[in-house]
Amino acid sequence: MNALQLKNSIIQKLSQIDDESTLQKIQDIVQSYYLISQENMINNPLLSDNKLDGNNDTEHFTDYIKEWVKDM
Repeated sequence: MNALQLKNSIIQKLSQIDDESTLQKIQDIVQSYYLISQENMINNPLLSDNKLDGNNDTEHFTDYIKEWVKDM
């Protein structure tokens, strides 16, 4: 599954959630992830340019998101 398909799948599943509490929890998780990733980029400039990283493996992260969305 490529990144665009994954994004569309996540958006589709999120749009089906009607419970405000669940949506707020998801927003909190996304916001905390965003803040952590911003701090990591500031503290470790190599993370901001992952083109230099030879271990740019996105499949592991993709599988994690698929399982997380499936459990929702």
